[in-house]
Amino acid sequence: MGEWTKARIQLCGRLVADIDGSRIQDTLPGRRGRILFAYLVLNRGRPSPRDELLMAGWGVDAPPEARNALSVLLSKLRHGLGVDHLQGRTEIELLLPQATFVDVEAALEGAHRAETCIAEGRWAQAWGPAGIAYHVATSGGAGWRRSGSAGWSALAPPASALAARPWPRPRNAPGC
Repeated sequence: MGEWTKARIQLCGRLVADIDGSRIQDTLPGRRGRILFAYLVLNRGRPSPRDELLMAGWGVDAPPEARNALSVLLSKLRHGLGVDHLQGRTEIELLLPQATFVDVEAALEGAHRAETCIAEGRWAQAWGPAGIAYHVATSGGAGWRRSGSAGWSALAPPASALAARPWPRPRNAPGC
């Protein structure tokens, strides 16, 4: 697949992975393959031990055959993404380009900026970043709020926590 230069990954709602202008989400192996990809995206920059990936993909009650299934999934991910982009055997790391945009990270940054503005009493400046965080966290968020699906709970907290957060409103703000 060659060296990647830019990536845009949407994890909230329907998974979209655009790398160098090509959509790759259809090359990911099934539901658990997409879950593992999303987990590796959110944890990029550090190797993830196989036990951690088992937890992300199968949850606490992973059946004994899950270890073999994980090996198969990682092999399929390597084939779909390219061997150069998924490194390690016992600890797995997804290598994405420096120019990578991930919607969950944008939401978290917006929430942080909004909280900083609120803490400093700059209410008007908080609305823009809070709106970005809320929009990203709620855009098509049905996939994040599934219940009972193994593995989703490992990914859900960032987006669902932002969507459920009660954003404070100043008493004298217009429209309140």
